[in-house]
Amino acid sequence: MQWLDEFKTALVSEDLSKIDELTNNYPSSMNLEEMKCAAALIQDATNLFKQKQEKLDIEFQKIKKAKQYNI
Repeated sequence: MQWLDEFKTALVSEDLSKIDELTNNYPSSMNLEEMKCAAALIQDATNLFKQKQEKLDIEFQKIKKAKQYNI
């Protein structure tokens, strides 16, 4: 299925905007195996978003600390 292939590609390339787009345009008909695969991919995408958020939080804290020293 094309949607699954696109999702896999977006996940491997860590293309967050494409993942978001694909998640919002979920196909209306899938067989059971495709649904299981989609569920696993969505879980992986969720983990990727969480990792990116944690990295951003760390960078934000670094910026806040650096800004304090520049005052």
